[in-house]
Amino acid sequence: MEAKIINDPIWGPIELHPLCIRIIDTPQFQRLRYIKQLGGISLVYPGACHCRFEHSIGTSYLARSLGLELQKNLAMLDEPNKPDITDKEILCLEVAGLCHDLGHGPFSHLFDQLFIPKFKKPGDQKAWEHEDATLNMLNSIFKNITWNDYLEDEDIEFIKNLIKKPDEKEQKNPSLNEKTDEKEQKKHCLYEKTDEKEQKKPSLYEIIANGLNKIDVDKWDYFSRDCHMLGLHHNFQCKRSIKLARVVKHGKEWHISYPKSEYYNLFDMFYTRYTLYRQAYHHPVAKAVEMMITDAFVKANKCLLFPPNKQRYQTCYLKHLSKNTYDFFGRKLEVEICWDCIKNLARVF
Repeated sequence: MEAKIINDPIWGPIELHPLCIRIIDTPQFQRLRYIKQLGGISLVYPGACHCRFEHSIGTSYLARSLGLELQKNLAMLDEPNKPDITDKEILCLEVAGLCHDLGHGPFSHLFDQLFIPKFKKPGDQKAWEHEDATLNMLNSIFKNITWNDYLEDEDIEFIKNLIKKPDEKEQKNPSLNEKTDEKEQKKHCLYEKTDEKEQKKPSLYEIIANGLNKIDVDKWDYFSRDCHMLGLHHNFQCKRSIKLARVVKHGKEWHISYPKSEYYNLFDMFYTRYTLYRQAYHHPVAKAVEMMITDAFVKANKCLLFPPNKQRYQTCYLKHLSKNTYDFFGRKLEVEICWDCIKNLARVF
């Protein structure tokens, strides 16, 4: 399979790696075409109809661009014990940027911030996060595509850690003993390798989701894309930041840093974020619409046609139909109702 070029309205022509194309062709990634980036905000700003699909591709492009720039600058740096960035790590960054939002539910953050909390049980310690679903979907994708011609097992674990850092994940690797099976031993070795990579190259973990200062390519893409689709002006130039980014030693660790001349551009980035929250993300009408959509989801939860609700729906709502009638009509009805609930729910408002 060859690389492909797509034309993005924000970044122009984007060349996609063959492995990225395989991932994009999976059902898990294609579902992002139907998940709105801004939830119910499109009912206030009619142009804001873009989806997680294009945002994910844009984030992948920026992750690769920043990785290549840092790789080039590190190669020219005359410093002992400096870290390096390999071509395989660049590909891992590209894949992580592509897959970082796989786990989002309908209407994006509306699902995990408004809908899911309504069903949180009293004893639940940990709230559901879309990153958890992302990792599960990523496991499913790599079980169904060919990837070992480009990556190894430890690279897959590295990609997961780029999306959700190891210290944020549940500790699933118990201490090893003689009774531990070969699969668990292999998993433990992968954890150790990725932990070692994080200690040696912390800068790689600041590209997709930067917990240190919140300056990362995920935000760069959705700031630029959301402003474009909302019709809002912004002055931040992320391509300038990419060109000026450097990996600099701070104490004993190497982190992504920017020169003083970039301070005002980065200030514009945070001001753009403030503007988006003030005028769009927290728009009072948009929040009211999202609350109504959430109420509709809560009521629809009783009859949505996914297990375990599917059996309850058949019992309660289709019991008046004979078996032959249900086989002919009921299954078609299920598909139509499910599709309407997930894809066109906002039309009732």
